[in-house]
Amino acid sequence: MISDQQGLPRPQDMPRFKGNLHSHTTNSDGCLTPAESVHAFRERGYQFLCLSEHDLFTDYSGEFDREDFIILPGVEASAYLYADEAHTARLRCHHMHGILGTDDMVAAAPKRFTHMERLEPKAYVGSWDGLAVARELGEELAAHGCAVTYNHPIWSRIEPEDLMGLDCAFGIEVWNYDTVNECALGADTVHWDMLLRRGLRVGAIAADDNHNPGTFDDAFGGWVVACAPELTRTAVVQALLDGRYYSSAGPEVRGFGVKDGRAWVECSPCERVNMICGGPIGVGETRIAPAGEPLERAEFTLRGTEAYLRFECVDANGRTAWTNALR
Repeated sequence: MISDQQGLPRPQDMPRFKGNLHSHTTNSDGCLTPAESVHAFRERGYQFLCLSEHDLFTDYSGEFDREDFIILPGVEASAYLYADEAHTARLRCHHMHGILGTDDMVAAAPKRFTHMERLEPKAYVGSWDGLAVARELGEELAAHGCAVTYNHPIWSRIEPEDLMGLDCAFGIEVWNYDTVNECALGADTVHWDMLLRRGLRVGAIAADDNHNPGTFDDAFGGWVVACAPELTRTAVVQALLDGRYYSSAGPEVRGFGVKDGRAWVECSPCERVNMICGGPIGVGETRIAPAGEPLERAEFTLRGTEAYLRFECVDANGRTAWTNALR
């Protein structure tokens, strides 16, 4: 039985900060400069942004941090499985974020990235031990004081054996707005649920992965909302590590939890609420709004056999918000 708990502090009890954890600029393959990107996200009401260049660690916090906006220094590190020695085709890849961690994490780390430090992508030909490669990549990022996430698994063509058992990442992308619109390979909760069913504590991440090419929309379509006592790197990253956040492509999650054997979620007006559960076949349930009566709260009676539960809140435009899992 999942015990009584509250998944998020109420908005009146702790501030909430909106951020994009995955973005690219002209420092890698993006089309906006760092300054242009920061300006764009600040204008849209974001409070934090990770400029996550391909295999290039950047730290623009000294340049762009201010009272109402901060940069999370980071990098998107890579490992590739190629078809041949000429690297003519990428068969699979791991793209993993290293987001500079809390002050304590940085102080305890044996290594530290410097601004504009390049990382060498890992390359394999023909075959690989995908899980071992992912672990090595994640552990190297962690050794530099970074919090680790796993990006766009469907787009990366990974197989379950490449990911299942990965325990160094606090989150996995379930919504990557760029690849949703580029090639329809950015929406994926299957790998997340597979990790959760194996007992791993990993959160969902919605992000843009924006490159701003102008050919299709890839910005302001996926974000996280972190509950943190203050807008600092340490406070926001700690909230992410603790799972004190939700991810969204549109709806707001006001609160969720379990009380007296009933699971509940409160959200902005939505057309349906899904309670996704681990456990035996048949656990989990959906509430669909009656015509003209959007849902702002949904409750579900638990059976006692749920290994975990999480919520999806879907609005009239099909946009989804994802809570993290309760156990």
